[in-house]
Amino acid sequence: MSTSVRSFISRVVREIRTSKGAARIDLFGRFGLLISALASSGIIVLIFTFLWYESAPIMASPEGGIGIIFNTTWDPNRDLYGIAIFIVGSFMCTMLAIGIAVPLGIAGALHLSEFCPHRLRGTIRMIIEMMAAIPSIVYGLWAYLVIVPWIKNDLGPLFGVESSGLSLLAGGLILAIMLLPTIVTVSDDALRSVPRTLREASLALGATSTETAKKVVMGAAMPGIGAAIVLSLGRAVGETMAVLMVTGNSLQIPYSLFDPAYVMTSIITNQLGYAFVFPLWRSALFSVALVLLLMSVSFTIMAKLFIRWGMKTRGLR
Repeated sequence: MSTSVRSFISRVVREIRTSKGAARIDLFGRFGLLISALASSGIIVLIFTFLWYESAPIMASPEGGIGIIFNTTWDPNRDLYGIAIFIVGSFMCTMLAIGIAVPLGIAGALHLSEFCPHRLRGTIRMIIEMMAAIPSIVYGLWAYLVIVPWIKNDLGPLFGVESSGLSLLAGGLILAIMLLPTIVTVSDDALRSVPRTLREASLALGATSTETAKKVVMGAAMPGIGAAIVLSLGRAVGETMAVLMVTGNSLQIPYSLFDPAYVMTSIITNQLGYAFVFPLWRSALFSVALVLLLMSVSFTIMAKLFIRWGMKTRGLR
């Protein structure tokens, strides 16, 4: 055992023996929070370990290996388990949804926090929060009945494209709508937590209300807005039912917004029940889940680094 660990343990034991009253309650409170943090980290490690263990057969098999990540042919009947189609589909659908939802969500939160009349603010926020409680299957049904026919009958002919409506665009649009409540509510809380004195100081220096909102309030609320983006990224990567219903689930790489797509969550949902008794097929699906987890973690890390860079350029860190 290293010296630092022994020193930490002895300090903890000493605090337990000497602390009394409120100090002891505070000590147990800190221990409780530490246990929660360690449990959360442990669960993530266990999930990663489980997925790695289940993915090992396909990674070690001659029919699989690391090359399945770059292979575009998925045909379990011929022992072909290329998952590149699903990686590309998930990446494109997620980026499309984030590209639509983040600017709209931040703009909506900015209006709600800075410019919306006080009498309407509570009502609008309540409606937005209710949107977050709608099940994804309901969003999927609505998209199937509204967005898909609109793309097929109106938007596709407008661009001279023949499409069934079940497309990457439909998945990105419904996913963006589902992300808006999270982005708006979390960003609104962050914007409203900015001290009033910052707004008054900016206005006193001659800045307009719009300039104050964009350059002062948004800059100060950047950590909270960043948290909204990270949360929305997690949901965008992991959403299943609504995307499954409107993307077409075609085993091809989409080359335009009107092409059908197949995302990673959809292939797992569609085929795990059939594949469970076939070791390689099952392992291939777990490898898709492993890549999905790694993609989600990578997106989160990149978002946090970008937010940290934004805060540093604004003198907030």
